[in-house]
Amino acid sequence: MLLPAVLLVILAAAPVKSPSRPAPGLPPTQTDSGSDIIALPMMTFSSDHGLSYGAVGGIYLYGPGKTPYAHGIGAQVLFSSRGVQSHYLRYDGPRLIGPLRLEAGLEYKRELRSPFFGAGNLSAPDFRGDVDNERYAFDKGAPGAWFRLRGRPFGPEHPLQSYVGYAWRYTSVDAYDHSMLTQQRPLGIEGGSTGQLLVGALWDTRDDETDPLEGGVEEIALRVSGQATGSRYQYAGITLSERRYVRLSSRLTLAQRLTLDMLFGDVPFFEWSNTGGVNVSEGIGGMSSVRGIERNRFSGNIKAFTNTELRFHAANLQVFGKSMKVGAVMFLDLGRVWHPGVSDGKWHEWHPGIGGGVRLSRRAAIVRLDYARSTETGRQRVYVTFGHMF
Repeated sequence: MLLPAVLLVILAAAPVKSPSRPAPGLPPTQTDSGSDIIALPMMTFSSDHGLSYGAVGGIYLYGPGKTPYAHGIGAQVLFSSRGVQSHYLRYDGPRLIGPLRLEAGLEYKRELRSPFFGAGNLSAPDFRGDVDNERYAFDKGAPGAWFRLRGRPFGPEHPLQSYVGYAWRYTSVDAYDHSMLTQQRPLGIEGGSTGQLLVGALWDTRDDETDPLEGGVEEIALRVSGQATGSRYQYAGITLSERRYVRLSSRLTLAQRLTLDMLFGDVPFFEWSNTGGVNVSEGIGGMSSVRGIERNRFSGNIKAFTNTELRFHAANLQVFGKSMKVGAVMFLDLGRVWHPGVSDGKWHEWHPGIGGGVRLSRRAAIVRLDYARSTETGRQRVYVTFGHMF
């Protein structure tokens, strides 16, 4: 699947126009005008979702002085053999309203056998890796929408960014008769709406937003959910995140991410696995938190995880006149959770995942293929998606 995907990315990329300054990591012939278009039919096997089929696409429109692009539009239609649907339409305008960046999305998710292992760092000790076992699952539907306005209050070159936004989602829950969810009946088993007011700030010194080699970004994010925001549940959350990139040589970069997410109040169980911030993650477990562990294997009110990647720039290729950057990574992920009222084990009992992967990129478009293994269980997982993990 990977080779056809890369060819489609290359062939769909629109020809660039007038020459300008080169983008980081690409040959001098690269420009900052024109467009890149991705149109990618998918028929893949995902360790978390089974055989998936559908289509994903993206349009990046570039313009002088617009970084990393002038407009970005992404869309996905996806179905899987395990009953997962994940459809979205997203927009990103880095300088749409003067200096303000507008980001927005419409989403619909439907999952048969969505994972639920209970709360805490030692949840479901009898689980043996069968993600189709109804004991550890429930059916979920979740249409939603969100928007965010982001700006630089001290000028376009200053590293401080702030944002405000709103997210709404309606979650339907259908629990199986003999599942852990039916037995435990945590808050949220009735489903309902969660409207969240979002506020945050970032200190961003990265040399490139989509494929950084140097610098970093620190973020603090707050989310508040209550009756005034259109939510059935009253809770609040705070996310602290640090991403750092150190260029070790002309081809080697060390990338590091630390994330701490804390929830307070009457938190529905389907929020235990979610984090806040500009880049929302799930976990602990899965392609956005700890690779190699089953998706959302460990969840709770407090989550912490760290990701370390050694990224190698292997080559720049010219295919059909288009520049493609080829890279490879090795990684180590660690994560754990804490939850009130349950045993979370000793402080040093973290859940690790190790592995490696391939990266293929053209300007803002990046294809990611990762293979990961849990060192606790020996189980292995594969992930194919777009963009760096962080």
